[in-house]
Amino acid sequence: MFRATRKTLKMKGLTIASCLALSFAVNNIASASGYDPAVEKPEMTSVTIGTARDPNLGALIIITNERGYFEESGLDMDVQFFPSGGDLASAVVGGSILIGSSGSTPTTTLRSSPFPIQIIARQADISGAQQVIVDGGISSPADLEGKTIAYMPGTSSEGLLNGLVAEYGLDRSSMNLISMGPSEMVTAFVRRDVDAVSVWETHASRARLMGNGTLLHSGTTSYSSNGGQANRIYGDHSTLFATEEFISSNPNTVKAILYSLTKGAEFIENEPEAASEVLSGVLGMEPDEMLDIMSSNRYTLAIDNEMVSDLDSLAGFLESRGRISDRVAPMDWINHELLQAVRPDLVSID
Repeated sequence: MFRATRKTLKMKGLTIASCLALSFAVNNIASASGYDPAVEKPEMTSVTIGTARDPNLGALIIITNERGYFEESGLDMDVQFFPSGGDLASAVVGGSILIGSSGSTPTTTLRSSPFPIQIIARQADISGAQQVIVDGGISSPADLEGKTIAYMPGTSSEGLLNGLVAEYGLDRSSMNLISMGPSEMVTAFVRRDVDAVSVWETHASRARLMGNGTLLHSGTTSYSSNGGQANRIYGDHSTLFATEEFISSNPNTVKAILYSLTKGAEFIENEPEAASEVLSGVLGMEPDEMLDIMSSNRYTLAIDNEMVSDLDSLAGFLESRGRISDRVAPMDWINHELLQAVRPDLVSID
């Protein structure tokens, strides 16, 4: 994960030096497995891919598309934006979208419905983008007891809150918990109708900036001490998934998509400020704000044991909340073989 700075680079392109560095990185990608989309030609070149218009779920797809990496792999990608993971899931069920990027909760819910999809890669570890924002009277997790807290049941909002309660031994029954949607949470926090909100980015930044709030804890870090201290209490991921039929009928197309996305991930890693400029232009946010939000995430296609464990924990949580009835083990619907063919170093699972 890159570390963001507050400085914004006002640029339209990359310097010669950074272009050379990026070219070197891309050549390293190609040499990692010997995969070449010009040899393993995509079966389907015109593909519609769905995602959300936000830097947590859609950053890799947006960057890859805007930088022309899909085109370099012989793909004509039509990126369709959806207001939520649930809306994207409905489009997948309806057959208008066959591949897309969404958060773990709607993806797991869709698979458990049951619907034949498979995860083919990660897009980002978005655990750090799940955040608890508090007012000035709260400086530690223990201070949440007796306070009014807004959250959204059955989502990462509740998952993070549960993680906080478990990690710090808090008395959940002492809290006045109010169910709200994310935008409603921000409004309530600004008005001081609630003392804290458990919500994800970009809503967390809005609560912090508009409501003069403080970040108390994210899924990965405690901010009770100066500078923050690593403490992973909740794991969440943006995943790339596709229907089983699309994967089986178009393996070379999927490989070309994954190969293109690895270039997008390298660009974000090596040129975070330039990446924030690209995303800002598409998503309509200030580059500094975008860079700050992006720094909460770790953009990678990697499939590893931590991701598998987090997906399993999420499935257990959703089952306990009655959101799913068919709890499918993550390894039963993670298809890592195509990513392994493109970048074997990005697959490390037992």
